[in-house]
Amino acid sequence: MNPNLPSPRARHRIGRFSFDLLRSRGLTLIELLVVLIILIGIAGILVTTLTSGARITGADGIQRTDNEIVTVATMESVREAMIGNAVGVSGYRQDVGQLPSRLAALVQNVDGESVYDPAIKRGWRGPYIVDNGSRYENYVDVASDNFDDDDGFPYGAVGDAVILDGWGKPLLLQEPTSDFARIVSAGENRVLETDPATALDANRGDDLVLFLLTSDPTL
Repeated sequence: MNPNLPSPRARHRIGRFSFDLLRSRGLTLIELLVVLIILIGIAGILVTTLTSGARITGADGIQRTDNEIVTVATMESVREAMIGNAVGVSGYRQDVGQLPSRLAALVQNVDGESVYDPAIKRGWRGPYIVDNGSRYENYVDVASDNFDDDDGFPYGAVGDAVILDGWGKPLLLQEPTSDFARIVSAGENRVLETDPATALDANRGDDLVLFLLTSDPTL
């Protein structure tokens, strides 16, 4: 027998000790995982709390909140759906020949336009914006939330699809038949403050405004 090797009884004790150690370490790892999961959950809550309302500087150098960033990106997508883009993708205006009467027309053919005819390259071939399932429940609620219009262009009607901003309120289309056609979000306070009758009023509160066919005339 090699004098340097432990006896069978000693080897048994060593093996049992090793098994007990591994079992102990396994329990410790499980406990560590539980602690890590708890810490990750707490960290997530802290990050959400600390970053809520934080302002982020975008590529244009303007600081915006996360809801504002979502709203601006959505409005840009809506503008592209309405007038196309620089790489040749047509939008509603090119297909139909004019801007829609309201934003619901990007999702539903609410204006009764003819279906797109590839021979003449004209007609409605939407939806131009993905339908998220949101609808005006009734026009009274829309009006009571300051989403009525005073210049002859209704923002929506019963059953209309709506495109929501970062605060969960419908985006609005103002002056669709003028050069100052624009998409408007009522902003964080959810009260529409942009005068539908003029494009020259810079007193818009916290509304976000994106002009479709021209630059902002107040800038």
